Amino acid sequence: MLQSEETEETTTKAPPAYINSNYIRQALECNVSGSMYDDKRINVLECIFQCINEEGANNRSDLYRAHVKFEEYRLGRPVADNTTLIVKDVIMDAATKTTTNELVMFQHVLPRMKRILSEIPDYRYGTDKYVSKKMALKLFADCLFCERGIREIYVLEDLQDLDYGPLEPRYGLDLEESKIVMSKLADLHAASIQYMKEYPNGAATLLSSPLANGISPTSRQGVTAFEGMRNAIKLVEQWTGFSGIAASMRIWTENFNERLTQVLRRRRCRFNVINHGELCTKNILIRLGVQESADLKILIVPKDAVFLDFQLSFVGSCGYDLNVFFYTSVSVEVLKSHRHVLLRHYHDRLKETLKHLKFQETELPTWQTLMGEVYDLEFIGYYALLCLLPLSCIDGAASTEELERKHKLMYENQRVQEMLRYGLPRLTQLGVLDLVPRERDFPSS
Repeated sequence: MLQSEETEETTTKAPPAYINSNYIRQALECNVSGSMYDDKRINVLECIFQCINEEGANNRSDLYRAHVKFEEYRLGRPVADNTTLIVKDVIMDAATKTTTNELVMFQHVLPRMKRILSEIPDYRYGTDKYVSKKMALKLFADCLFCERGIREIYVLEDLQDLDYGPLEPRYGLDLEESKIVMSKLADLHAASIQYMKEYPNGAATLLSSPLANGISPTSRQGVTAFEGMRNAIKLVEQWTGFSGIAASMRIWTENFNERLTQVLRRRRCRFNVINHGELCTKNILIRLGVQESADLKILIVPKDAVFLDFQLSFVGSCGYDLNVFFYTSVSVEVLKSHRHVLLRHYHDRLKETLKHLKFQETELPTWQTLMGEVYDLEFIGYYALLCLLPLSCIDGAASTEELERKHKLMYENQRVQEMLRYGLPRLTQLGVLDLVPRERDFPSS
């Protein structure tokens, strides 16, 4: 379900002094054509910043929307223009300095993946002058400028200008929204396979998943994750018929990091992709469009999806992104009835895109291979269900509560409880919570 623009959270927080009109001018000048010897190619007339962080949320970055009026000098004459941009100011701490691939993704990987997909004519990626920007497909926001040093900042295009809007995390995506995301995830993964083929050295510079060595219980992420697991156990053990599941959950809380590092070993993967790393509703925008039905009724349907925030991207199994997305973003009703359909949709699109990129039939991942990857990473689904889903469903008011009360509110959420009642028995049936993992020839969908 799409979230209305009127409900977008904003705060009165002002940007730091180093994010100003001159900084925006430099970012704009990096993206205009003309002589590098011009004294002034952009003149910013007005720049108003608006903080768009959710109040009280556990953010890794401060986000600002910049409303910019400027003059661009063309052939020595000023031409008036205006735009809005997103400025992402990463909150620097010991963790983000060593565990993010986002700078490499925006500087090197994503532009080349965009070029790879733009060479497929039917897909409408790229900048064809005959295709409206609001009709073309995108995978991510173009980055005008980024830097990492004393601080880490990204200046990005504002996708709201292209009619993309946020999703409402409290309900979960319906079937058509989920299919759009599956198509775009397949394109992202297919382009990443081609990227790794063309630029093996570039792929080698990407750091492992931040979860590859487990989660430190004393870190901010660890405190949230492990306290969340304990609160989930307290809730689940009160439910009729869930006492055995709660007991297994308690054991896996004590052995969580051991299992996490085991499932994320890259050599286990049958084929690797560059994962988004945190494919939740908060990192997905949808663009709606009009479609005529057979009875001539006009329907509003999802037309495209883009992905935000590549801080946690890494090379690994496609099962990571798929499990995180299913357990955090898709509605329970769709998962119960159409999980297999969504996986088929992803697999068909992945093969189609790879064929367009000149991969041979023998190089394409089989259905059995895909299902094996998804099954092997089901424990990541368990992590997403217990830790990521509750965080994505909590509202701004609850996020300002003190920690113990905040965790209680997270697991009282109706969608969280519905997903736990669906997901935990399923994971138990698959053997994911067994102390000794089962061997399967054909993992269940």
